[in-house]
Amino acid sequence: MIQGLYAAANGMMAVEDRQAVIANNIANVTTTGFKRQLAVQKGYYQAFFGEARSTMRLDLEIAPGGGLKTIETFSNFGNGLITPTGNPLDLALMGPGFIRVETPDGVQFTRSGRLSVGESGNLVTVDGHKVLGTDDLPIDVSGGLVKIDSTGIVTVKEELRGQISIVEFEDPHALGRVGYSLYRASEAVMDAAVPAENTTIATASLEASNVQLPAEMVNMMMALRAYAANQKVIAAIDETVTRLINQVGTPS
Repeated sequence: MIQGLYAAANGMMAVEDRQAVIANNIANVTTTGFKRQLAVQKGYYQAFFGEARSTMRLDLEIAPGGGLKTIETFSNFGNGLITPTGNPLDLALMGPGFIRVETPDGVQFTRSGRLSVGESGNLVTVDGHKVLGTDDLPIDVSGGLVKIDSTGIVTVKEELRGQISIVEFEDPHALGRVGYSLYRASEAVMDAAVPAENTTIATASLEASNVQLPAEMVNMMMALRAYAANQKVIAAIDETVTRLINQVGTPS
């Protein structure tokens, strides 16, 4: 009976984790280049058993009672809708590529193509990170009208200033998410990155988030129902235990 309480309580916590991910998706439905996330969950015994085996601890009798456990957050890297903006500094990536940018924490990657000219005259992202060229240097776009073509070549008054560095990964799910639009890579993953061959650029356009709002709302409602069901289980077990104590524990 107490195991049922553990299972229901774990189920409620798992729903809370899932709701947090869904809420984050909904909050970023208008964020350029945002990729939908999904909470990946396992049965608690299965997750615990895997952890015990990896640490050579096989005392599974101390495992907490049933329910679900969130083990990771999975990103859906499918392309979002491409929307023309008319802004020559906007670009949208069509394909699996990522733009390399310079951040205070080193080189990171983004799908957000909402670019502008920074205070230093370099091409920067909406967060102020410098866009790197294929020569691994920031791209200086000071001095006039900036144009970006479909291959990422940047010119200012017809003068070549560089080419935006766009790379692809064998498995983009190996990237770690940083905030809403940035991704970081381990040294091994970064070393395996290759110049984009299957990615094209839509100029004067932006890639919308790939979050589907109706689907997220449905998922949120389903999660609320699962949460309510677990609450009812806990209430039912509590009522049963109370009745048992009152009937069995009361002296006759």
